[in-house]
Amino acid sequence: MIVKIKSLKTNVIRTKNIFENIEDIFNVKRMNTAKGSFTKDIIFCRYIGIDCEKCDYIDKLKELDMHLQSTEASYINFTKGIKQILEINEIESAKKIMEKYDELENENYIKLYKLFQFNMGYEIKNECLEFTKKLAFKEIMDLYDVNNKDKSKTARKNFGIKLLLWMNKYLKHFFENKCDVNIRNKVMFYGDIKEHEIYFLILLSKLGCDIVYINPKEDIDYKVPQINNFSNVIRNSKTSSSLIEISFDNIEIKKNCILKENSIIKPKDKHDNIKKETKISKKNIEEKIEKSYQELANLAQSVVMINVYNENEELVGKGSGVVINHNGFIITNFHVLNKGVFYGVVFENDTNEYMSYNIIKCHSDYDLALIKVDKIEKPIKLNIKDLVRGQKIIAIGSPLGLFNTISDGIVSGFRKFDFMEMVQITAPISPGSSGGALIDLYGNLVGITTSGLDGQNLNMAVTAKHIKNFCGNILNKEKLG
Repeated sequence: MIVKIKSLKTNVIRTKNIFENIEDIFNVKRMNTAKGSFTKDIIFCRYIGIDCEKCDYIDKLKELDMHLQSTEASYINFTKGIKQILEINEIESAKKIMEKYDELENENYIKLYKLFQFNMGYEIKNECLEFTKKLAFKEIMDLYDVNNKDKSKTARKNFGIKLLLWMNKYLKHFFENKCDVNIRNKVMFYGDIKEHEIYFLILLSKLGCDIVYINPKEDIDYKVPQINNFSNVIRNSKTSSSLIEISFDNIEIKKNCILKENSIIKPKDKHDNIKKETKISKKNIEEKIEKSYQELANLAQSVVMINVYNENEELVGKGSGVVINHNGFIITNFHVLNKGVFYGVVFENDTNEYMSYNIIKCHSDYDLALIKVDKIEKPIKLNIKDLVRGQKIIAIGSPLGLFNTISDGIVSGFRKFDFMEMVQITAPISPGSSGGALIDLYGNLVGITTSGLDGQNLNMAVTAKHIKNFCGNILNKEKLG
């Protein structure tokens, strides 16, 4: 029997800006046909020592924790080690699985199809990740054997049971339903760590999770020397003689878009609380007031026309784009840019053409791409809240080169093409409109117009959720709705 399901292979990004890069949740999945697998870039970094004063170090880690809680990726925060699983029924179930796995190993060589069919407890609905999980378990057991040649079979079996228990507890929170392989879920482990816990972090990294291990005292490479093959290290100039106590928020597991439990914000002063509530209420009221079409038309200053040039400096196409970040980042459709070598960006009320010579980031399945120009412009606030059928919207783009044409319509439906979700709209879309802004009546960006199908007003846009996943930390977080 031949296993046709492709496994996931991970490539560790060597980064020195861990506190910035760890926030990015999106990853381009690419096919490695030679090895029959998917390859995914991840972060697995050991952040050792301290690079600032103790109070600043504590603030930095708390801020990182808050950022990871605010992302749409699932997040696990281990600050006091990984909890032991004590439920008798779960332990008995893991024992039976480990006994059957031992039988599989006794055949001298575990055939892939037998491992593929093996029941290992919680089943990830994504076949690629489910198969990768089983391969990762085998690799971790083999790695344990290399480092523990003198340990008894009972000790090895107990380790395998513990690993299975942790997998069943935590993987269901990372990989519920048919999860997106592109999403990089997050793990932060702070403080002293045991050998078994290191193996579990390696297993999570093999499943495509971003991991940052933080210890102000010492590294962990003496416990599992092979950790250098699975992660990179940032060693700061100073170390602490003891573990720095940090009171993180009361959270271990944060699932996608779920608020942390038992979290109560206590105001320092009663009057300060009244002022904050008044300010928030006023902001909420302002955000819920629909804008006139004249007001919405002013957002065109943040929508651009993109001229696409070939290597001979000939104009080979036109499209639209939307300012997504104050520092000149512009999002558009990938199909607008893919035939070009460099690009000219034209802003409303500006006679200059700003040049961009490379695509910063792209995703052909999402039909999204990012370029950057040297111009500061106000972005349109992104709203990731769900649209509803019948909701009024406007589209701003440059159909047939008619710069920043504004048209209105409604959300007429939601369509799914493979794993890609699209918004169907009645606002007219023509060549040149691609990459333009889809805006709700409150002035928020809710999509990127991408295509029109044969038929009257059968037009599509990429959803705001895909935009956020794609852009990652390039988005200004305070601009999200």
